[in-house]
Amino acid sequence: MKIDICMRYLLIIWMMAFLCGCAGKSTDNEVLQIDLNAEHSSIRLNLKDIADVTYIKLASNTDLLVRSRALVCNENYILTKGGETGEILMFDREGQPVRKFSHYGNGPHEYNYITNLRMDEKRGEIYVHDVFSRKIVVYDLNGEYIREFASGDARFIYNFNDDAFLVYNTETNRVNSDLKPYFSILAKNDGEILKKIEVPFSSGKKYDLTVTKEGDGGRFSYTAMHLPVVRNSEGYILNELSSDTIYQYSYDGVLTPVILRTPAISSMSAPVFLQYGIETSKYVFLTRISVDESNERDMFPETNWVYNKENGDINEYEIRNDDYPDAKIVLSSHLVNCDMQSGYGISRFNADELLEAYQEGKLYGELKDLASSLKDEDNDVLILYKFK
Repeated sequence: MKIDICMRYLLIIWMMAFLCGCAGKSTDNEVLQIDLNAEHSSIRLNLKDIADVTYIKLASNTDLLVRSRALVCNENYILTKGGETGEILMFDREGQPVRKFSHYGNGPHEYNYITNLRMDEKRGEIYVHDVFSRKIVVYDLNGEYIREFASGDARFIYNFNDDAFLVYNTETNRVNSDLKPYFSILAKNDGEILKKIEVPFSSGKKYDLTVTKEGDGGRFSYTAMHLPVVRNSEGYILNELSSDTIYQYSYDGVLTPVILRTPAISSMSAPVFLQYGIETSKYVFLTRISVDESNERDMFPETNWVYNKENGDINEYEIRNDDYPDAKIVLSSHLVNCDMQSGYGISRFNADELLEAYQEGKLYGELKDLASSLKDEDNDVLILYKFK
């Protein structure tokens, strides 16, 4: 009898200790809920606490005029568009030129527009996705033609593994299209759709970042840039506008909900969207995007939030770069919208902007030293982030 009572007492103590140990911890299946109508206080973060930063000055000469952001930044190469239409420039990771090539045109083996540019070093292939011609043209690392195949409704393509792309499919003319957007796995060899990834919509309605207005010249549609795919260490985050849930699609092919936005988009008189951006060991950076048809200067106002994974706090944020305190830094999905390894992001400064900041005494440290030798006509200076 005494042993029975003692055992019950020990069992109660063990259960209480177990429950106390679980308090405040999230389970693997827990989905973070974020209220889009909530207001949050602002905090200031230092860039050097979030990422290791490397500045890369792209070499400049009359044959290598950069005219776009970096489209590829992998372990050995940086690819971007050149000054001539259809021109592709290749640099090494030190910013030194490797080669350039162009196959611009409407004929065989050519592309008419560079929508996405991807590289697979292991296969020795560069992929030029032309959304208007609805095809992907494949070249080797010297720019020589290998093959091409149809890309269908692919809008964005990302390297998924050695054999396939992860693709976001939607019509180019998003405003007038009835096609329900979807994600898929596309074979690199021939463009075969290997798998469709069904992200559940919150309702039957398709939502988009668009505003349509009637004017004297007819009907006009305005759209904002939507980046539906963000890479992280586990796979890819799927930012589908028409879903109340943000999902992760793992490299093992498992679809898992990670964020539930509230209220439901179908219950809102004017839609508000949530976009998943950069993830570090401590933070997830998010963008709240609303639609304001009455504001012609800013129809898609954004609020930048940061979620602290350690304590659960959500705040608006400002990020200070000690090398350039006046520069505005937003850790959105745009920083990782290129072909690069997980945990990295990239953005750019125009040379004339940096030179002006240098002359006004607004630069410090390594960036000041770099800008001291710049000329107005020089190529961009890239900022490579390795997130902590």
